[in-house]
Amino acid sequence: MPAFASLLKFTGVFSLGILSGVHLNFSTATLDAILSLPSAGTAQRAFSISLGKLRQIVRPLEVAATASLFTAFLFGGRRGRHGYLIFTGLMPVLGIALEKTRMVGVEVSVVNVQTRKKKGGESVDVNGEMVKGGMEAWRVWGLVRGGLVAFGFAMGVVGIWGDGA
Repeated sequence: MPAFASLLKFTGVFSLGILSGVHLNFSTATLDAILSLPSAGTAQRAFSISLGKLRQIVRPLEVAATASLFTAFLFGGRRGRHGYLIFTGLMPVLGIALEKTRMVGVEVSVVNVQTRKKKGGESVDVNGEMVKGGMEAWRVWGLVRGGLVAFGFAMGVVGIWGDGA
């Protein structure tokens, strides 16, 4: 059973590493690219699509990291039940809680920004200042979330190293 617990620990920490990279990359490089688009309407659509794709990638990694670390704690035996497994497994859960409390409100303000239809109802003008401000606020919370997961990854690496697993 120790080999199975070691495999679970490695899987959880590996998932946290990928997860932290995805979060930090999206919050920096991807949002910079979206903000450089020529119109606010295009940026707003790109942000909405990118967030959907981000969630498709992130949710399975969060579940894999949390489930494998908690399962490694349960199957670790008397000598393998270390507290760092619980703490590192909680980091994606804290990230999800941060998303539900802070980031969703900012996301909704970007996606549902006030629009103004021109005469004839043909085209829509989007308030670029509100879109940019909302994306900047989302970036801050995205970096905080990525930092939480990166801290969990670092804690997991040190824990695995200390375990000798």
